[in-house]
This record gives sequence, structure tokens and C-alpha cells, in this order.
Amino acid sequence: MNPPFSVGCATPAYFHEEVVVEKPIAVVWNHLVNLDSMREWLGGDDYSVEVETTWMRGSAIVIRGMHHLPFENKGVILSFQPCEEVSFTHLSSLSRLPDQPSSYTKLRFAVHADEHRTVLKFEASGFPTMSIYRHLQFYWAGTLDAFRRYAESR
Repeated sequence: MNPPFSVGCATPAYFHEEVVVEKPIAVVWNHLVNLDSMREWLGGDDYSVEVETTWMRGSAIVIRGMHHLPFENKGVILSFQPCEEVSFTHLSSLSRLPDQPSSYTKLRFAVHADEHRTVLKFEASGFPTMSIYRHLQFYWAGTLDAFRRYAESR
């Protein structure tokens, strides 16, 4: 099923992904927001990543790395509810878009327990361009699976 489209343009309003992690919710949450863990599952073997944030609502999040080219993704923490959800805005330097509200995408991660495993739901919304929509959809489908493998192997 295709997500609904934004009014007046061809870019979808959002997309979502879901993975089931065979670990308890506290373990999954820790790997999701621990900056050292994030460095590993966000980057992997192909490229390096550094994450800076305090996770306080309204504070900055910066994700820097090198993947063929250096990049810096930045945003603001919108919500942080331990073992429930975290969301933040996202703007990549590779997009070359101006630093203004309409250039940012919202990323949201929500977790809930399902017996001894955890369901991780991811949603991205508000895409300034179709190419950003396509890139984020491709990236997060693979990255959420990489996160699942990372969390289950620890």
C-alpha cells in the first residue's frame, strides 16, 4: 500500500517500516539511543558515523560521518520518552538545501514489548523533495534490519 501523498505534490507524506527484535524492550531501547551503539549500527562496515546529542527535548542532534563524501546531518529532538519513543528532525548536508523548516524531515522511532521481544516502528514524514523521500526510504529499510541484527547479536 502506498502512503498518502502531500497536498499539491507527488511526494508521499510519509513512509513507515517495522522490525521485530528478539530482545527485551530495555535492551532494544538502550541500543537505539546509546551513542556508542548508534555509531555501530548507523555506520557499519561501510562508513564511520559519530552522533552528538543530549536527547533533551529541543536540543540538537548531529550525525557526522564519511560515506564516499563527508556529511553532517542535523536536527532537533522533538520527543524522548524512554522505552517508548524518540523523534527528531533531520537535514543532511548532502541535500544542499537551505537550513529552514521546510527542508527538514521528521524521523520517529517507537518501541513496544511483545512478550520477550520488541517491535520497533519507524516513521519518516515531511520530505522536501522526492529524491530525499527515496533516499530515506532505501536507507532506513536496510538500516533497521542492520539495527535488528546488531541488537540481537549483543
